[in-house]
Amino acid sequence: MKKTMESADTPVLMNQKTHAVFEGGEHGKSLAELCRELLSDQKKTWPACRQGYEFLRSMVVRDISCSEFSVRVQHNSGRMKSTLADVRKEAVNDRPCFLCLDHLPEKQKGIRYRNEYLILCNPMPVFPFHFTVSCLDHHPQTVRGKIDTLLQLAADFGSDWTVLYNGPRCGASAPDHLHFQVVPAGHMPVEKDIHGKDRFSLAARLDGVLLHSAKNLGREIVALEADNTIALTRVFDDFLKVLAEALLLDKEPMINVAAFCAGHNLRLLVFPRRKHRPEAFFRKGDDRVTVSPAVIEMGGVLVTPFQRDFERLNEEVVKDIYREVSLEGEIVQKVIDRLV
Repeated sequence: MKKTMESADTPVLMNQKTHAVFEGGEHGKSLAELCRELLSDQKKTWPACRQGYEFLRSMVVRDISCSEFSVRVQHNSGRMKSTLADVRKEAVNDRPCFLCLDHLPEKQKGIRYRNEYLILCNPMPVFPFHFTVSCLDHHPQTVRGKIDTLLQLAADFGSDWTVLYNGPRCGASAPDHLHFQVVPAGHMPVEKDIHGKDRFSLAARLDGVLLHSAKNLGREIVALEADNTIALTRVFDDFLKVLAEALLLDKEPMINVAAFCAGHNLRLLVFPRRKHRPEAFFRKGDDRVTVSPAVIEMGGVLVTPFQRDFERLNEEVVKDIYREVSLEGEIVQKVIDRLV
């Protein structure tokens, strides 16, 4: 089924769906300010958004110490649809794209961002502010050639926010439509863990870009940091290319990415993956563990819609999940060695 946003009614529909416009912010409100105002308005005018944030108020959390690192488990029944999403190719092809302009709910509006994206309130939030940045055109989910957009978003939102990307085969609930997410900074435990002593070792310095690899965080993480966006983009693209070659892939490798400001620098945290969901997700009955790792889970917030999973997740189960879905360290190290 062909899905497109191009039609004679597109300009009219775009105007109807636009709450505000951001083209750079030099002489107007900041992007973060516009998005806060959007969320406040959508809670009043869009029932699904209001309900999603009501679910968020009733969620419960608990922290699990995993010796070398920590995670936060969130029981959030409002995330049921997202956690259990059927992302098989045939299922995606058989449903209308819920991020295309003409399929958005009637009451949903967004911030038109640099004439290429629409920033929308996520009606199934994980955090007190949770936005989806949806491409205005119906393009497949990919970060190839789009990392500059991720970095631009991080710069435009500023240091209080984190921009997220889920690969089409490891967490994106709309693998058929290019989109990112934006959440408040500091809510994912990995953002604190990476500052611990000896958490990251300097693996390489490439064109002014610092490339670090994680130690003792339970899953593979590669951090790239620089004050030069062009250099950072180039090194990331090289990393992605070499990773695909190492895995003998002609398509984008499975990765999740988090981008945020670190002082005067921009930092990317890359989570190389080998599978989307652990085997426990597909078990039957009480043996099933409904944790579906995407970038937020890889960042240390394990979201589950079921109380039983919230109660029984422990250090051993968490480590097993990370070990199963994260790419092997030996492969990641070989990729880094080839870049140097």
